[in-house]
Parts: sequence; C-alpha cells; structure tokens
Amino acid sequence: MVDTVNVEKPTGVSVRAFSHGEESALLDILSDAFGSFADVPRTRAALSSRRFDADGCFIAEQNGVPIGWVAATRLPRDKWFVIRYLSVKQAMLRTDVAENLLDRAIKYVESKGPEFLRATTPAVQPYVEVYRKLGFKPLRRDFRLSWQIDDVPPTGDSRLEIEEVSDMTMDSASNTFVQASSPYWDWRTEEEGGIVAVAESFKEDRSRGARWILARSNKEYVGLVGIIPDYYQPGVAWFRGAFVLPEHRGKRIGSALMYEISKFAKTIGRRKMVVYTFSYLDSLAPGALLYLKSGGKIEAEYLQLARM
Repeated sequence: MVDTVNVEKPTGVSVRAFSHGEESALLDILSDAFGSFADVPRTRAALSSRRFDADGCFIAEQNGVPIGWVAATRLPRDKWFVIRYLSVKQAMLRTDVAENLLDRAIKYVESKGPEFLRATTPAVQPYVEVYRKLGFKPLRRDFRLSWQIDDVPPTGDSRLEIEEVSDMTMDSASNTFVQASSPYWDWRTEEEGGIVAVAESFKEDRSRGARWILARSNKEYVGLVGIIPDYYQPGVAWFRGAFVLPEHRGKRIGSALMYEISKFAKTIGRRKMVVYTFSYLDSLAPGALLYLKSGGKIEAEYLQLARM
C-alpha cells in the first residue's frame, strides 16, 4: 500500500459514520451524482446484504444535510476490501469533499491490515481523478449493456439440448459455472474466496429469483446462461451472463445461448435484459464482445481501480 495522501478537510463540511435508517438518503445522493449511471436496485440490495459493513460507510454533511457518501466493504477473501459508491452532489464544485470521503474510507481499510484494496466507480470525472490522486490505478473496465429481447439475433443451434436448472441439476450447473468462468473471471473467483465459495454463491443466486438454463451437446454439458426476471422493474431482467466451458469455445455456443435466453425471457413475458460485465483496459473481454455481437448496447462504463 502507498502512503495516504494528505487531504485538506473541506470548509464547512463534516464527515461522519453512517447510521442505519439513512439508506434512502444515500440512494438519493447516488442518483443525483450519477443519474443513469447509478444502479439503484443493486445498491439498495447491497446496503441490506450481509456483506455491507456499516462501520466502513461514511457520509459528508453540510449544515446537517448529507451531500456525499462512500462505503468500504470486505470482500469474501480475508483482508481484501473494495471501496464503492463514492458520490457527491455537484462533485465538480466539491472535489475536496470527494477526496475527504475517500481518504476516510482508505484509513478505515488500513486500520484492518489489508492485503488488497480495490475500488469501482463510474468512469466520469472528477471521481476517476480523485481515485488517482489518492493512489489508485485503473485495473479493468466494466460495462453496463442492455438488450431489447427482440434484438437478439436468431442464432440457435439444433445440436444443443436445453433444460432449465432444477434442484436435481443444481450441482451440475454450479460446477459448469465455475469451470466456464475460467480463466477470464479468475480475478473474481479469487476475490470471492475460491472455487467452493463461487459454487455456493451460484446456488444462492436462486434465492434472488435467478433462472438458469443448461446446455448439453452429445449428452455432455457445454455451458449455461441465466437471468433474474423483473429485477430492475417489471419486464426488465438482470442478465446473469452466458458461460461456455473452455473446451467448447469457438463453436458459436455462446451465440446460441444468447438466443435461447432471449426466447426464454420472451416466453415468460420479459422485454429487456441488463448486464454488467468486465473488460480489459485496452481491449474487449470475450463476454463483452459476445454481448455486443448479440445486439447489446453499452449504456454506461465504469472503472475498477487498485491501490498498490
């Protein structure tokens, strides 16, 4: 870790700890700061999840009115942390407030003896520059893409046998998910605490309403694809991704899976899908490329940054 940068305290603004019951105020600040870049449903879910660390959440106030906030949260891997949600009303005029909030979050993490610290932010100023100033360097890009269901090209594959994941096939689905995530998502597996933890997290996804489809070819599992219907609003699903086992890549199975999930979504009355997916700093990751080829449109871009 680099030494903490000295940050001048903004005049007339105080930073204090978060108190339960203030979640709505935080979501309002996030929406005000980022507009359509803010993912309010997922942030609301995060604030009520077991991963949220209330002690690592800080609010900036001016004359008793909240104007900004940030949250530092433990990742599942021991001594690994992530900083999220740095947001300030009228941030371009209040970069000192953003710096002070981030400095507070960094100091909180450093008090825990961290081994790794990263952050995520919409790729907009002044936030990217604030992170850079306090020692963070860009690591990966994230995109939010969306599809109208009817926009997905009809690229089916008659060789595939399709079935929705059930209790009977859950173990096979979780194993397929873990194997198909490598190597591109190895960084996430590392953050989540390893292969076993990722497999368990996949199974828990059903409690949020996830619907997954398994694909087989010649009686062998080759990949899977999933959505959480109505996650964002009625008719708008959270697309959970398309995953193909390494030995079956390059056979257009990913495109076929995109078509299968679009048909499934349409059958259950959904009209739109939204996904968040990572990419490299200088090129598109295979998943992002697949989604763009399948009719997805980029709505927003984010940065993951690491503090070395």
